[in-house]
Amino acid sequence: MNILHIDSSPFASTSTSRMLGAKFIAALRQKYADVQVIHRDVGLNPPNHLSAAAMQAMRSGQDSNLPESVTAEIAEIDWAIQELMTCDMLVIGAPMYNHSIPSHLKAWIDQVCQARRTFKYGPHGPVGLVDDKPVFIISSRGNLYSTEALREHDFQEPFLVSILGLMGLKNVTVIRAEGIGLSEQHRAQAIEKAEQQITELVRAEKYLLAA
Repeated sequence: MNILHIDSSPFASTSTSRMLGAKFIAALRQKYADVQVIHRDVGLNPPNHLSAAAMQAMRSGQDSNLPESVTAEIAEIDWAIQELMTCDMLVIGAPMYNHSIPSHLKAWIDQVCQARRTFKYGPHGPVGLVDDKPVFIISSRGNLYSTEALREHDFQEPFLVSILGLMGLKNVTVIRAEGIGLSEQHRAQAIEKAEQQITELVRAEKYLLAA
């Protein structure tokens, strides 16, 4: 089983999404002997934001007489798409920043979400071109955004579910730790709940491996 694991927090040692993502991957390694993990740390090593030159070249199909910087940018995009297309499972560590996702993660999404590569426009709307596979979003947020009072401010989880679905990834599970900024008690309870969810998901082998 090949897992693509994306971390997007810029905090190397204090990130809740990093900690929970690492525990999830460790549990999967313990469960399955054949686990291979590609870890892309876009939080500490942010991908390039799309340039106009690279976007124009990809849209026009131009692949020659390009500046070296544009060629390198397109190669990075191609590699990111290849990793997404060929993995068996996708795990995304996604903390909430300002009601949404970190710009580091958005840059990766902009790389892989490419018309005619990972989705296309059909007569009845967009069609995903990525084979469906289990996707797990490791979501952390400071307040209780799943509640009725704050749900309208959540542009983190709904955005990720929407953009993944555009590419054909419908089998999405959210592992959520929220309220971690309210108090130490809230943080401890949220992490414990997320860890219990991880344990239950890994135990449910058929669910994990079902596309």
